[in-house]
Amino acid sequence: VQLAVAPVMIAAGVIAVRARKRYTGVVLVSVTGLGMVVLFATSGAPDLALTQILVETVTLVAFALVLRRIPSRLGAHNGSAFAAGRAVLAVLVGLTMAGVAIVATGARVDLPISLAFPNLAYEIGYGKNVVNVALVDLRGWDTMGELSVVVLAATGVASLVFVTNRSDSLPQITAPIVQRAQRALRRRTPLAETDADGPTGRNAWLVAGQRVRPENRSILLEIVVRILFHSIIIVSLYLLFAGHNLPGGGFAAGLVAGMALVMRYIAGGRYELGAAAPTDAGRFLGIGMGIAVACAIIPLAFGVEPLTRAIFEAEVPVLGHIEFVTSTIFDIGVYLVVIGLVLDVLRSLGAEVDRQANAAVNSVAAREGVSGS
Repeated sequence: VQLAVAPVMIAAGVIAVRARKRYTGVVLVSVTGLGMVVLFATSGAPDLALTQILVETVTLVAFALVLRRIPSRLGAHNGSAFAAGRAVLAVLVGLTMAGVAIVATGARVDLPISLAFPNLAYEIGYGKNVVNVALVDLRGWDTMGELSVVVLAATGVASLVFVTNRSDSLPQITAPIVQRAQRALRRRTPLAETDADGPTGRNAWLVAGQRVRPENRSILLEIVVRILFHSIIIVSLYLLFAGHNLPGGGFAAGLVAGMALVMRYIAGGRYELGAAAPTDAGRFLGIGMGIAVACAIIPLAFGVEPLTRAIFEAEVPVLGHIEFVTSTIFDIGVYLVVIGLVLDVLRSLGAEVDRQANAAVNSVAAREGVSGS
């Protein structure tokens, strides 16, 4: 499998370097990430494959949000005199790092501790998903540090766009508009009626559908998003609670929930995003980080080490035997932080950039004596 996938990844990387359009380069770079998905999936690591493909998707969305506001073509390269030298330097650096990795791996004299992870995950972490148990239990401190980095990254992204403050500036839909949209959602009119001309002649399949210009609406996309949004949220919750023993976990579940928000934004713009997530992204980040910190501190009150887990078992009618490990609460914190990150990216690079662009267009139209939308 590696012999088939590796050449594709290498070719995509080489073509991406020579691409003249930014979108082309981004898509080609994503091909290398999708190649890793195939390698993970065929190497018995479905959890890593799931996370990798979700990360690639969210990253591609973030790139698309940025690239839509800059020229599609790359600028002229500075002189071709040093092109050969740069290529040689890149090859030398790549070979050097590959050699370092090979030497470092071969220089190990003791057995890696990771060989004991499967037994430790089951006997100490009370879980069968080694990757997830390692993240939220065996190496919980590493995850705590990574969560801090994610929060800082989300804050940094927001700071690049929200120059004066980071408050929630998404447009809020007034009560009459919400009521009209909800009544439209409840009406089961024939699909043919949604093709009527006029700004409000088409059925609002989403809460904020009536706030989007008719030429920017896609009735098919609105229907698909309306059908799938809540199902995707439920799938994310399943991945969250099943991740201790099955593929999933808080990180993957948070990315799935984030993709549901991406769908709402693509279908209805900033108004729909404001309806789907009316709270500030900072609250998700703060609550998630607070839950993770609490999971580290609370065990100290019982005289045990931070992040020490406990298991509770019960017999529940219909459901049968239920086991709950407290490290799942830590995973819930991860889930909320990841949702906060995706929401912050959508609000900053999506909704706020849209608002600024519309304000600029309206300002120009006002100066020219044309009424802006």
